[in-house]
Amino acid sequence: MTSTAPFSPFFLNSEGRALFSVFYPAQNVAAAQGFILHIPAFAEEMNKSRRMVALQAQSFANKGYAVLVIDLFGTGDSAGDFSAASWLLWKQDITAACLWLLEQGATAITLWGLRTGALLALDFASYTVLKINHVLCWQPVLNGELFVMQFLRLRLAAAMMDKDAPQEKTSDLKQQLLDGGVVEVAGYALSPEVVMPLLALSAYDIDISSVERISVIEVVGHSQKLAAPNTLKWAEEQDSKGKAIVIKTVVGHSFWTTQEITDVPALLSESLNCLI
Repeated sequence: MTSTAPFSPFFLNSEGRALFSVFYPAQNVAAAQGFILHIPAFAEEMNKSRRMVALQAQSFANKGYAVLVIDLFGTGDSAGDFSAASWLLWKQDITAACLWLLEQGATAITLWGLRTGALLALDFASYTVLKINHVLCWQPVLNGELFVMQFLRLRLAAAMMDKDAPQEKTSDLKQQLLDGGVVEVAGYALSPEVVMPLLALSAYDIDISSVERISVIEVVGHSQKLAAPNTLKWAEEQDSKGKAIVIKTVVGHSFWTTQEITDVPALLSESLNCLI
């Protein structure tokens, strides 16, 4: 088990928006070996993942890396409602977090994203003028539209359990968003400002040439199982463009979706290996 590293919770100012943040200073070194920013998963996946994210941040810190974990605007303990969030505001939040890390002494930053957070990290890295030297992707969502449609199905599943609920289709819900409406799914009010950019986003279309390193770690059910086919295809396509992507797999449970809070110790150690 990873020993607990000291950490400091605070609210980071992102253009007037208060973002709940936790900073894990680098331990056992005179100066941090690197600076890491965690970009969280979407909606309930973020809540399910908090323990694993904290364990990994502590593990990084104990090995000499400084880590900042943030709740994006409208999520977690940060200011704002989820319905008021937007993909653009979230990228502004990442900028604010990176600038804060620069004030702490960073010269280059590793973005560590989980699920849609990985897609957001890649999107951000493709346009920012800040130096992003590494993007570490945990179980990345590579197709935003596919993710949104899967998320909308949660509402359909809930409706099937309620005989009084209207019977809808994912295409109906998608059209509501396209028409500018807000759709509530599993207690989260989805706004077009979040969903529309995500619907249009695919890792295949993101220019990642400016990022020095990209690592992907996926959690699989057994040691013989490969990474997801779309992940392997994306890596193959990037390799043809001269950008090598390191892909690793570890055995464990899908901690971002499991009913009970779950640890994947192998993911902690493999993530450290990716920093070397």
